[in-house]
Formats: sequence, structure tokens, C-alpha cells
Amino acid sequence: MARDAEAIIQVHFAAVHETAAAHYPVEVLRSWSPPPGHARYQQVRDAISKADELLIVAEEKSEVVGFGSIVPRLSELRAVYVHSKAGRRGVGSKILAQLEAMARGCGLSQLSMDASINAEAFYRNKGYSVLQHATHRLGSGQEMACVKMVKVLT
Repeated sequence: MARDAEAIIQVHFAAVHETAAAHYPVEVLRSWSPPPGHARYQQVRDAISKADELLIVAEEKSEVVGFGSIVPRLSELRAVYVHSKAGRRGVGSKILAQLEAMARGCGLSQLSMDASINAEAFYRNKGYSVLQHATHRLGSGQEMACVKMVKVLT
């Protein structure tokens, strides 16, 4: 999976700078997803090798078009990102369903998350409930608007 690091970063960059661009100021977008490069690729490789965060990718014609992850020890849905060119075709729904199955397999009874404001409707449609509208602090220290959500896994 470490070989997918570059493709994962490319998907993340496209999803943030294209799909979420209308919902956040430029400085948030830049902090949320800086330009792809060696340091970002290594960050993903490190996350994969630690195995604290379980990550999956979605491929179409041998190309990574989406990814997602959970952090079981926190009962956290960390991410579902789909490249803008693959949006609205069910890729995100399939990733989310697989992550939820993985969470159940880890013995989790719920998943919580800080969703981006552009993704709130997607998660609501998948059974997630809004706890509150809040602020998420990115690794850079930049704050961004988010929606704290939770889903009880059945």
C-alpha cells in the first residue's frame, strides 16, 4: 500500500482544491492540502507503516481515484476523499461502506468524525448525525470550519 502514497496525495489535493474549493478560503485549502511533494508522500507512507490508521484505496482502471481511513483506537472515521474526476459515481459510498465494515470487524460500535462542510450532506445521507458545527485544527495549526458527526454502527 505504501506504493499508493503518491496517488493518495494526488487524490487528496484534487478533492480539496477542486471539490471543496467553493466552501473554504484559499488559505485553509493551502494548509489543508499543500502541493504534492516528497514530504507529503513520506507522511502517507509513515501513516501506512504505523498501522494505527487503517487506509483503503479505490481504483478504476488501475488508477487510484479515492481513499479513506479509520483510526480504530479512537473510533474515528478519519477520511473519505474522491478525486473530482470520479465524483458522483458512488466511489465515496463504496469506500465508506468498506470502512464501516472494517470498523465493525475491529469491534467498534460507532464512528465519529470531523467532516468538512462540503461533505455534510454526503455523511447525513449515509446515516451520520450532526453533533455540532465546530472548528477543526489542521496539523499546521490553521483552523477550518467542520461538522462533528457520529454514526452508530449496526
